[in-house]
Amino acid sequence: MSENSIDIALVQETYLKPNRPKACSITGYVQLRTDRTYSSKGGTALYYRRSLHCDSINIRPLINMEATGCRLAMTGHSTLVIVSVYLLSPKRLLRRDLRALFALGDAVILFDDFIVKT
Repeated sequence: MSENSIDIALVQETYLKPNRPKACSITGYVQLRTDRTYSSKGGTALYYRRSLHCDSINIRPLINMEATGCRLAMTGHSTLVIVSVYLLSPKRLLRRDLRALFALGDAVILFDDFIVKT
């Protein structure tokens, strides 16, 4: 990732499990992740370059989403909250989940494919 000048990467459906805490680690990056423990698949992760001023966020359990986030401190700007989100299939997008995520800060950026559920 560093050869492509990627500072932050967000991943959904990681399929990672707590029994392999170092799985998918990337040299030069901090890995934050939320593993799905109750069934297969799912999970979210966020990688940030070690030189960035990021802190992990404790996100309370959501109803229809999984999420991993961090606060990114930037010189001359307010702190950004960056969140990797996975909307569980076939669940619907709930306002309650979105409100909980947007309440994490003043400048929140959510990353997901937000596949339309019918």
